[in-house]
Amino acid sequence: MNKPAIYLLYAFAVATVLPMSATTIVLALLIIVLIRDVVKKTVNKGDFKKDSLLYVALFAWKAFTRALATSVREIPQIKGVWDRVPYVVIGFYKIHRESLLRILHILFMANAVIVVYALGQYFLGVPALYKPLFYEDSGRMSGYFGHPNQYGGCISIVLIVNICIAIYQDKRLYFYTPFLIAGVVAAGSRSYFLGIFVCFVVLLALSGSVKKIALYSVISGLVVVLIAVAVPWFSQRLSSIFSLEQNVYRLNNWKISWHIFLEHPLTGVGSGMLPGYLEPYKEKGLIDFTSHAHNMYIHELAEGGVPGFILVIGTQVYFFKKYFKVHKNASDPLLKAVSLGVTLSLLNLLVAGVFEHNFGAAIVAMNINFLMGVLEGYRLTSGPINTPLLFSARP
Repeated sequence: MNKPAIYLLYAFAVATVLPMSATTIVLALLIIVLIRDVVKKTVNKGDFKKDSLLYVALFAWKAFTRALATSVREIPQIKGVWDRVPYVVIGFYKIHRESLLRILHILFMANAVIVVYALGQYFLGVPALYKPLFYEDSGRMSGYFGHPNQYGGCISIVLIVNICIAIYQDKRLYFYTPFLIAGVVAAGSRSYFLGIFVCFVVLLALSGSVKKIALYSVISGLVVVLIAVAVPWFSQRLSSIFSLEQNVYRLNNWKISWHIFLEHPLTGVGSGMLPGYLEPYKEKGLIDFTSHAHNMYIHELAEGGVPGFILVIGTQVYFFKKYFKVHKNASDPLLKAVSLGVTLSLLNLLVAGVFEHNFGAAIVAMNINFLMGVLEGYRLTSGPINTPLLFSARP
């Protein structure tokens, strides 16, 4: 891989913990480098990931529904396109083993440093650079992102990948795990607590070893107990997942958004238009939040109708199946580890999506597509692997 591109990937790994503008700058530079390499024919145009056309179809439908609800001039208001670009751009470059390991080390280290720095701000009064890393007065960590739930999505992805790499590739990477767990706990996102729990159960089931299942279950149980004792509100956040009283606004949001979908089943109300439909209910005090439906599935039904729902959820399920197949067929431990990490990260997002609209969280989408792109780059150096699910794409 050429040096400018690999250095930019190292920078991208760091930028994922910084404000969104950082990843935007690095990605823009990557696109410039890619254009240069396409012109010079130092990358293979045949390595274009044909399944990225799923994103094209998805956002074409979103553009159509937006124009239908407003006007054609509103199409540029569609959000989320930029966040999927890393999958396409990075996937053109061959990423060798040493480079991939360095990217992962940088990613884990950058996240660990941010967690330590944030905890230093919160408990020791360390001065904040640019902005405080805890969200207002909620006591929850938001990092350099807009909300703790967005940070929770990103740090949960990194934690899952870290554990998979440590299990299959290098146990020394468990060094980062306590810091990443601390970040997940500090974010306090119940949605991602649940997503990580489901991924952990799947990880244990895949081990196929009763001894490993028992060992990791005991260790994990002790970790959870330790966290609950050290951080009392952690257990309260967990138990409140199923508390009707504490989730009454969210339940109302689901019900209202579902009825909005039933009134517009074919095309929905238009991409980005749901908040306007929810605003009157907020004024009545039935809900406290209008940005989304607090549920990825209902949100996509309400804004995009049945076709939009199929495209959004179908795309995530497609990539989940694709990378799980890569994991099953891989003999290279590193490929096996990274593909499983990406697979479980997608599962994490699908589970958390019951309570979040994580498809619309730009930084979360940017992070998972960065990892997907890096994985595709490594697959180019790992020999052919057939994963023809929707497209007969090159490995």
